[in-house]
Amino acid sequence: MSGRFDVLVAGEYYCDLIFSDLDRPPVLGGEVFADGLTIRPGGCYNMALGLTRLGLRTAWACDLGTDRFSGIVRDAAKADGIDASAFRELHRSLQQVSVAFSGAGERGFITYREGALRAPDVGLLEQLQPKWLLQTFRLEPDWMAFMRAAKAAGVSIYGDCNGEGADLESAGVREFIGLCDVFSPNEAEALRLTGTRNAEAALQALAGLAPVIVTKRGPQGASAIASGRRHDVRAPAVKVVDTVGAGDAFAAGFIAAAVRGGAIEDQLLSAVACGSLSTTGAGNSANPSAGELAAFVARLSPTPSYAPTV
Repeated sequence: MSGRFDVLVAGEYYCDLIFSDLDRPPVLGGEVFADGLTIRPGGCYNMALGLTRLGLRTAWACDLGTDRFSGIVRDAAKADGIDASAFRELHRSLQQVSVAFSGAGERGFITYREGALRAPDVGLLEQLQPKWLLQTFRLEPDWMAFMRAAKAAGVSIYGDCNGEGADLESAGVREFIGLCDVFSPNEAEALRLTGTRNAEAALQALAGLAPVIVTKRGPQGASAIASGRRHDVRAPAVKVVDTVGAGDAFAAGFIAAAVRGGAIEDQLLSAVACGSLSTTGAGNSANPSAGELAAFVARLSPTPSYAPTV
């Protein structure tokens, strides 16, 4: 399929085994029982699903293999209506699995990744003509070249962060952030990147490295600096079941508002609302539809300056 897409998501899949409602964290030598278990595709699947449910024309550039976990993701994508135009089928195993555990509002992961991850084909940019690229935090030369090609093609880039141990002095980090129109680490990632001791100092240290810096702050909501101005949105109170994938839903909400012409305040509100709603179910099961998000945002802000398409 060709023609202009709203968003191209670039990044790997994981198959998530999510244990929820733990009474205490797992420890070596001990056994912990969970009250819930969900098996769902994860990784960048969460982003592609979140954007698709919000009504954006979304393609996901992802490698899939011949293994059972790739099969689970492939079948789920078909059932969830995720466009497969950018899938790259490999004739080998590509097992990528995360065991996630959550409780008391926190989460942890044990992850297995098989083989190296290649950047998407640059030809996808011409084929799909995306307005936005949602790019995972990858610093390898082929991934950086893909970002540069997207930038040269006039694609807006939302850069997501991850839990790897890079900082601002690591090779490629400043270039990655500089290629982004929006760079959005969570609070812990921002602290690690900048080497600062608090969220406020981290946000200020990142300001100016990209046109918009957004820090995801969990229950505290989100903070942003855009065009030199500070913006804050508090998270609404919801009954949290599982925080896995909340950051991915946040990105989907932000981009959805941006595509539909919302100002930065609307983008932040949509992002926080979407991320919050996603925590009310396990994994990505509670990612909202456009109508659900619009209704929730309307309750939080009775006079939003944009109207999401239902």
